[in-house]
Amino acid sequence: MTTDTLTPVVQVPGQLDLPQMPAIPAPVAAAKPATTTKLTGLTNSNTNALNGLPGWQVTKTTATYSGSPTAALNAVQTHMDTVRANQGGRATGYQSLIAVRNKLRECSTGTSHPAVTVTVKRAKKTTTKTRTGSPGVSPKARLTRKRQDTYTTAQLVSALETAWTAIRAQHPDVPAVVIIVGSGTGSKQAKYGHFAPIRWQHGDNQLAEVLISGEGLKRPVEEVFTTLLHEAAHALGHVRDIKNTSRQGRWHNQKFADLASELGLDTTKDPRIGWSLCTLRKETATTYKAVLAELKAALIAYRHPETNGGGETKKNNNNAIPCACQCPRRIRVAKAVLELGDITCGVCDSHFEPDE
Repeated sequence: MTTDTLTPVVQVPGQLDLPQMPAIPAPVAAAKPATTTKLTGLTNSNTNALNGLPGWQVTKTTATYSGSPTAALNAVQTHMDTVRANQGGRATGYQSLIAVRNKLRECSTGTSHPAVTVTVKRAKKTTTKTRTGSPGVSPKARLTRKRQDTYTTAQLVSALETAWTAIRAQHPDVPAVVIIVGSGTGSKQAKYGHFAPIRWQHGDNQLAEVLISGEGLKRPVEEVFTTLLHEAAHALGHVRDIKNTSRQGRWHNQKFADLASELGLDTTKDPRIGWSLCTLRKETATTYKAVLAELKAALIAYRHPETNGGGETKKNNNNAIPCACQCPRRIRVAKAVLELGDITCGVCDSHFEPDE
Protein backbone atom coordinates (compact mmCIF):
# COMPACT_ATOMS: atom_id res chain seq x y z
CA MET A 1 0.00 0.00 0.00
CA THR A 2 1.38 3.47 -0.85
CA THR A 3 0.84 6.26 1.68
CA ASP A 4 0.82 10.02 1.11
CA THR A 5 0.85 11.90 4.42
CA LEU A 6 0.09 15.61 4.51
CA THR A 7 1.25 18.00 7.21
CA PRO A 8 -0.91 17.99 10.38
CA VAL A 9 -3.83 20.36 10.65
CA VAL A 10 -6.03 21.38 13.59
CA GLN A 11 -9.53 22.61 14.04
CA VAL A 12 -9.30 26.20 15.32
CA PRO A 13 -12.24 27.35 17.50
CA GLY A 14 -14.36 29.87 15.60
CA GLN A 15 -12.85 28.88 12.27
CA LEU A 16 -14.76 30.42 9.37
CA ASP A 17 -16.21 28.61 6.43
CA LEU A 18 -14.10 28.80 3.31
CA PRO A 19 -16.56 28.74 0.44
CA GLN A 20 -14.07 30.57 -1.72
CA MET A 21 -11.80 27.56 -1.79
CA PRO A 22 -12.37 25.74 -5.06
CA ALA A 23 -13.93 22.33 -4.87
CA ILE A 24 -11.85 19.47 -6.14
CA PRO A 25 -13.10 18.40 -9.54
CA ALA A 26 -13.69 14.72 -9.91
CA PRO A 27 -10.83 13.30 -11.99
CA VAL A 28 -11.69 11.71 -15.26
CA ALA A 29 -9.47 8.69 -15.48
CA ALA A 30 -9.51 4.96 -15.72
CA ALA A 31 -10.74 2.99 -12.75
CA LYS A 32 -8.18 2.77 -9.97
CA PRO A 33 -7.75 0.20 -7.23
CA ALA A 34 -9.68 0.62 -3.98
CA THR A 35 -8.70 3.74 -2.00
CA THR A 36 -9.10 4.56 1.68
CA THR A 37 -8.93 8.09 3.12
CA LYS A 38 -8.00 8.21 6.78
CA LEU A 39 -8.14 11.22 9.13
CA THR A 40 -6.10 11.00 12.33
CA GLY A 41 -5.51 13.32 15.25
CA LEU A 42 -9.21 14.31 15.48
CA THR A 43 -10.87 15.98 18.44
CA ASN A 44 -14.09 14.78 20.04
CA SER A 45 -15.97 17.49 18.16
CA ASN A 46 -14.56 16.24 14.84
CA THR A 47 -15.50 12.62 15.48
CA ASN A 48 -18.95 13.56 16.78
CA ALA A 49 -19.60 15.57 13.62
CA LEU A 50 -18.56 12.69 11.34
CA ASN A 51 -20.26 9.94 13.32
CA GLY A 52 -23.12 8.41 11.37
CA LEU A 53 -22.15 9.82 7.97
CA PRO A 54 -22.47 7.25 5.15
CA GLY A 55 -19.14 5.67 4.21
CA TRP A 56 -17.34 6.84 7.38
CA GLN A 57 -16.03 4.63 10.18
CA VAL A 58 -15.24 6.68 13.29
CA THR A 59 -13.21 5.83 16.41
CA LYS A 60 -12.05 8.07 19.25
CA THR A 61 -9.49 10.12 17.27
CA THR A 62 -9.66 8.55 13.81
CA ALA A 63 -12.13 8.59 10.93
CA THR A 64 -11.75 6.42 7.82
CA TYR A 65 -13.66 6.83 4.56
CA SER A 66 -13.91 4.01 2.04
CA GLY A 67 -13.02 6.03 -1.01
CA SER A 68 -10.77 8.72 -2.40
CA PRO A 69 -10.22 12.14 -0.77
CA THR A 70 -12.54 13.64 -3.42
CA ALA A 71 -15.33 11.25 -2.51
CA ALA A 72 -14.75 11.90 1.20
CA LEU A 73 -14.87 15.65 0.57
CA ASN A 74 -18.12 15.33 -1.37
CA ALA A 75 -19.69 13.29 1.43
CA VAL A 76 -18.72 15.87 4.05
CA GLN A 77 -19.81 18.79 1.82
CA THR A 78 -23.21 17.17 1.13
CA HIS A 79 -23.80 16.72 4.86
CA MET A 80 -22.75 20.33 5.54
CA ASP A 81 -25.18 21.64 2.92
CA THR A 82 -27.99 19.68 4.59
CA VAL A 83 -27.09 20.95 8.09
CA ARG A 84 -26.77 24.56 6.90
CA ALA A 85 -30.09 24.44 5.06
CA ASN A 86 -31.96 22.96 8.04
CA GLN A 87 -30.15 24.38 11.07
CA GLY A 88 -27.91 27.21 9.81
CA GLY A 89 -24.19 27.85 10.12
CA ARG A 90 -24.30 27.95 13.92
CA ALA A 91 -25.54 24.37 14.25
CA THR A 92 -23.71 22.06 16.65
CA GLY A 93 -20.72 20.39 14.95
CA TYR A 94 -20.83 22.60 11.88
CA GLN A 95 -17.49 24.28 12.70
CA SER A 96 -15.92 20.85 13.15
CA LEU A 97 -17.18 19.80 9.72
CA ILE A 98 -15.58 22.95 8.28
CA ALA A 99 -12.19 21.91 9.70
CA VAL A 100 -12.51 18.42 8.25
CA ARG A 101 -13.68 19.68 4.88
CA ASN A 102 -10.89 22.25 4.63
CA LYS A 103 -8.32 19.57 5.46
CA LEU A 104 -9.67 17.30 2.75
CA ARG A 105 -9.43 20.19 0.29
CA GLU A 106 -5.72 20.44 1.05
CA CYS A 107 -5.22 17.33 -1.06
CA SER A 108 -5.46 19.68 -4.05
CA THR A 109 -4.79 23.16 -2.69
CA GLY A 110 -1.67 22.38 -0.63
CA THR A 111 -2.63 24.57 2.35
CA SER A 112 -1.66 23.49 5.85
CA HIS A 113 -3.03 23.61 9.40
CA PRO A 114 -1.74 22.35 12.77
CA ALA A 115 -3.41 19.02 14.00
CA VAL A 116 -5.48 16.77 11.72
CA THR A 117 -3.62 14.43 9.37
CA VAL A 118 -5.01 12.93 6.18
CA THR A 119 -3.57 9.60 5.06
CA VAL A 120 -4.52 8.27 1.65
CA LYS A 121 -3.94 4.56 0.99
CA ARG A 122 -4.35 3.12 -2.46
CA ALA A 123 -4.45 -0.63 -2.87
CA LYS A 124 -1.76 -2.03 -5.12
CA LYS A 125 -2.73 -4.05 -8.13
CA THR A 126 -2.14 -7.73 -7.62
CA THR A 127 0.65 -8.95 -9.82
CA THR A 128 2.34 -12.29 -10.06
CA LYS A 129 6.07 -12.07 -9.61
CA THR A 130 8.17 -14.38 -11.65
CA ARG A 131 11.87 -14.94 -11.26
CA THR A 132 13.65 -14.39 -14.49
CA GLY A 133 17.31 -14.41 -15.25
CA SER A 134 19.41 -13.80 -18.28
CA PRO A 135 18.16 -15.49 -21.44
CA GLY A 136 19.33 -19.06 -21.48
CA VAL A 137 20.77 -18.90 -17.93
CA SER A 138 19.11 -21.05 -15.29
CA PRO A 139 19.06 -20.05 -11.58
CA LYS A 140 21.47 -22.90 -10.95
CA ALA A 141 24.01 -21.19 -13.16
CA ARG A 142 24.01 -17.99 -11.06
CA LEU A 143 26.90 -18.96 -8.81
CA THR A 144 28.87 -17.10 -6.18
CA ARG A 145 32.35 -17.55 -4.76
CA LYS A 146 31.06 -19.84 -2.00
CA ARG A 147 28.35 -21.61 -3.99
CA GLN A 148 29.90 -23.52 -6.86
CA ASP A 149 28.76 -26.52 -8.85
CA THR A 150 32.39 -27.55 -9.26
CA TYR A 151 35.14 -27.30 -6.64
CA THR A 152 37.40 -24.23 -6.65
CA THR A 153 40.14 -23.20 -4.23
CA ALA A 154 38.73 -19.68 -3.73
CA GLN A 155 36.93 -20.47 -0.47
CA LEU A 156 39.84 -22.57 0.79
CA VAL A 157 42.51 -19.92 0.20
CA SER A 158 40.22 -17.25 1.65
CA ALA A 159 39.73 -19.31 4.82
CA LEU A 160 43.49 -19.93 5.12
CA GLU A 161 44.22 -16.23 4.68
CA THR A 162 41.57 -15.38 7.29
CA ALA A 163 43.20 -17.83 9.68
CA TRP A 164 46.64 -16.30 9.10
CA THR A 165 45.20 -12.82 9.69
CA ALA A 166 43.72 -14.06 12.97
CA ILE A 167 47.12 -15.42 14.01
CA ARG A 168 48.73 -12.05 13.25
CA ALA A 169 46.02 -10.30 15.28
CA GLN A 170 47.02 -12.39 18.32
CA HIS A 171 50.78 -12.17 17.56
CA PRO A 172 51.65 -8.92 15.75
CA ASP A 173 55.28 -10.01 15.15
CA VAL A 174 54.12 -12.67 12.69
CA PRO A 175 54.66 -11.18 9.21
CA ALA A 176 52.32 -10.99 6.24
CA VAL A 177 52.86 -13.83 3.78
CA VAL A 178 51.56 -15.21 0.50
CA ILE A 179 49.60 -18.42 1.15
CA ILE A 180 49.55 -21.06 -1.56
CA VAL A 181 48.08 -24.54 -1.80
CA GLY A 182 50.18 -27.13 -3.59
CA SER A 183 51.75 -30.56 -3.55
CA GLY A 184 53.37 -31.89 -0.42
CA THR A 185 54.62 -35.09 -2.02
CA GLY A 186 56.24 -33.72 -5.16
CA SER A 187 59.69 -34.16 -3.64
CA LYS A 188 61.33 -37.10 -1.90
CA GLN A 189 60.37 -35.84 1.56
CA ALA A 190 56.60 -35.46 2.10
CA LYS A 191 55.45 -32.38 4.01
CA TYR A 192 52.26 -30.74 5.23
CA GLY A 193 53.59 -27.21 4.70
CA HIS A 194 56.62 -25.00 4.47
CA PHE A 195 57.75 -21.45 5.19
CA ALA A 196 60.02 -19.79 2.63
CA PRO A 197 61.33 -16.23 3.21
CA ILE A 198 61.52 -13.58 0.46
CA ARG A 199 59.93 -15.88 -2.13
CA TRP A 200 57.49 -13.25 -3.51
CA GLN A 201 57.95 -9.68 -4.74
CA HIS A 202 55.16 -7.11 -4.23
CA GLY A 203 56.24 -3.71 -5.50
CA ASP A 204 59.27 -2.75 -3.45
CA ASN A 205 58.48 -5.32 -0.76
CA GLN A 206 59.54 -8.93 -0.50
CA LEU A 207 57.04 -11.35 1.00
CA ALA A 208 57.53 -14.79 2.47
CA GLU A 209 55.57 -17.82 1.30
CA VAL A 210 53.57 -20.31 3.34
CA LEU A 211 52.57 -23.49 1.53
CA ILE A 212 49.78 -25.74 2.77
CA SER A 213 49.91 -29.11 1.06
CA GLY A 214 46.79 -30.42 -0.60
CA GLU A 215 47.50 -33.90 0.73
CA GLY A 216 47.32 -32.58 4.32
CA LEU A 217 43.82 -31.18 3.83
CA LYS A 218 42.44 -34.66 4.47
CA ARG A 219 43.29 -34.22 8.16
CA PRO A 220 40.96 -32.74 10.81
CA VAL A 221 40.68 -28.96 10.82
CA GLU A 222 42.62 -28.69 14.10
CA GLU A 223 45.64 -30.38 12.50
CA VAL A 224 45.49 -28.17 9.40
CA PHE A 225 45.40 -25.10 11.64
CA THR A 226 48.30 -26.54 13.64
CA THR A 227 50.30 -26.61 10.40
CA LEU A 228 49.54 -22.90 9.93
CA LEU A 229 50.75 -22.15 13.46
CA HIS A 230 53.84 -24.34 12.85
CA GLU A 231 54.76 -22.25 9.82
CA ALA A 232 53.93 -19.07 11.75
CA ALA A 233 56.56 -20.14 14.31
CA HIS A 234 59.13 -20.34 11.51
CA ALA A 235 57.99 -16.93 10.26
CA LEU A 236 58.34 -15.50 13.76
CA GLY A 237 61.86 -16.92 14.03
CA HIS A 238 62.78 -15.36 10.66
CA VAL A 239 61.54 -11.91 11.73
CA ARG A 240 63.42 -12.13 15.03
CA ASP A 241 66.52 -13.60 13.37
CA ILE A 242 66.32 -16.75 15.49
CA LYS A 243 67.88 -19.83 13.91
CA ASN A 244 65.32 -22.50 14.73
CA THR A 245 66.22 -25.30 12.27
CA SER A 246 69.29 -27.07 10.94
CA ARG A 247 70.20 -30.01 8.67
CA GLN A 248 68.62 -28.34 5.64
CA GLY A 249 65.57 -27.37 7.68
CA ARG A 250 64.75 -30.89 8.82
CA TRP A 251 65.87 -30.60 12.45
CA HIS A 252 63.75 -28.32 14.67
CA ASN A 253 65.69 -27.17 17.69
CA GLN A 254 64.65 -26.00 21.16
CA LYS A 255 64.30 -22.41 19.93
CA PHE A 256 61.62 -23.57 17.53
CA ALA A 257 59.84 -25.29 20.42
CA ASP A 258 59.87 -21.99 22.33
CA LEU A 259 58.42 -20.11 19.35
CA ALA A 260 55.73 -22.75 18.84
CA SER A 261 54.82 -22.60 22.52
CA GLU A 262 54.44 -18.83 22.27
CA LEU A 263 51.88 -19.35 19.48
CA GLY A 264 49.85 -21.87 21.49
CA LEU A 265 51.33 -25.22 20.45
CA ASP A 266 52.74 -28.10 22.44
CA THR A 267 55.77 -29.78 20.88
CA THR A 268 57.15 -33.31 21.09
CA LYS A 269 60.77 -34.24 20.34
CA ASP A 270 61.35 -36.72 17.55
CA PRO A 271 64.80 -38.36 17.23
CA ARG A 272 64.90 -37.68 13.49
CA ILE A 273 63.45 -34.15 13.15
CA GLY A 274 63.67 -32.65 16.64
CA TRP A 275 60.85 -30.58 18.13
CA SER A 276 58.85 -30.51 14.88
CA LEU A 277 55.79 -32.46 16.02
CA CYS A 278 53.12 -30.05 17.27
CA THR A 279 49.66 -30.33 18.80
CA LEU A 280 47.05 -27.62 19.35
CA ARG A 281 46.31 -26.68 22.94
CA LYS A 282 42.68 -26.63 24.06
CA GLU A 283 42.83 -22.98 25.07
CA THR A 284 44.34 -22.11 21.68
CA ALA A 285 41.48 -23.91 19.92
CA THR A 286 39.04 -21.90 22.03
CA THR A 287 40.74 -18.64 21.06
CA TYR A 288 40.43 -19.46 17.36
CA LYS A 289 36.99 -21.13 17.57
CA ALA A 290 35.37 -18.98 14.86
CA VAL A 291 38.40 -19.31 12.59
CA LEU A 292 38.36 -23.10 12.93
CA ALA A 293 34.66 -23.18 12.04
CA GLU A 294 35.22 -21.18 8.83
CA LEU A 295 38.26 -23.25 7.90
CA LYS A 296 36.38 -26.50 8.50
CA ALA A 297 33.64 -25.40 6.08
CA ALA A 298 36.31 -24.89 3.41
CA LEU A 299 38.00 -28.29 3.84
CA ILE A 300 35.81 -30.15 1.35
CA ALA A 301 38.53 -31.56 -0.93
CA TYR A 302 42.07 -32.85 -0.66
CA ARG A 303 44.90 -33.88 -2.99
CA HIS A 304 46.07 -37.43 -3.65
CA PRO A 305 49.79 -38.08 -3.07
CA GLU A 306 52.14 -38.16 -6.03
CA THR A 307 52.65 -41.63 -7.48
CA ASN A 308 56.16 -42.67 -8.48
CA GLY A 309 56.61 -44.31 -11.85
CA GLY A 310 57.79 -47.89 -12.05
CA GLY A 311 60.64 -47.14 -14.43
CA GLU A 312 64.28 -47.22 -13.51
CA THR A 313 65.72 -44.14 -11.92
CA LYS A 314 68.69 -42.44 -13.45
CA LYS A 315 71.90 -43.27 -11.62
CA ASN A 316 74.16 -40.47 -10.52
CA ASN A 317 77.65 -41.56 -11.41
CA ASN A 318 79.46 -38.72 -9.67
CA ASN A 319 77.51 -39.16 -6.40
CA ALA A 320 76.59 -35.40 -6.42
CA ILE A 321 73.29 -34.40 -4.85
CA PRO A 322 71.22 -31.59 -6.42
CA CYS A 323 70.24 -29.03 -3.76
CA ALA A 324 68.09 -25.90 -3.77
CA CYS A 325 67.65 -22.95 -1.42
CA GLN A 326 64.53 -20.80 -0.95
CA CYS A 327 65.39 -18.37 -3.79
CA PRO A 328 65.55 -20.94 -5.35
CA ARG A 329 69.11 -21.34 -6.62
CA ARG A 330 70.41 -24.81 -7.37
CA ILE A 331 73.77 -26.46 -6.82
CA ARG A 332 75.14 -30.00 -6.91
CA VAL A 333 77.15 -31.14 -3.89
CA ALA A 334 78.86 -34.39 -3.09
CA LYS A 335 77.12 -36.31 -0.35
CA ALA A 336 80.22 -36.33 1.82
CA VAL A 337 80.53 -32.52 1.53
CA LEU A 338 76.85 -31.99 2.36
CA GLU A 339 77.16 -34.11 5.46
CA LEU A 340 79.93 -31.89 6.83
CA GLY A 341 77.43 -29.10 7.69
CA ASP A 342 74.89 -26.61 6.42
CA ILE A 343 75.53 -24.76 3.16
CA THR A 344 73.87 -21.31 3.34
CA CYS A 345 72.73 -19.18 0.41
CA GLY A 346 74.12 -15.66 0.60
CA VAL A 347 71.01 -14.21 -1.09
CA CYS A 348 68.11 -15.60 0.94
CA ASP A 349 70.04 -16.80 4.04
CA SER A 350 68.39 -20.22 3.78
CA HIS A 351 70.17 -23.55 3.63
CA PHE A 352 70.56 -25.61 0.49
CA GLU A 353 68.48 -28.75 0.83
CA PRO A 354 68.44 -31.91 -1.30
CA ASP A 355 66.07 -31.43 -4.21
CA GLU A 356 65.33 -35.07 -4.91
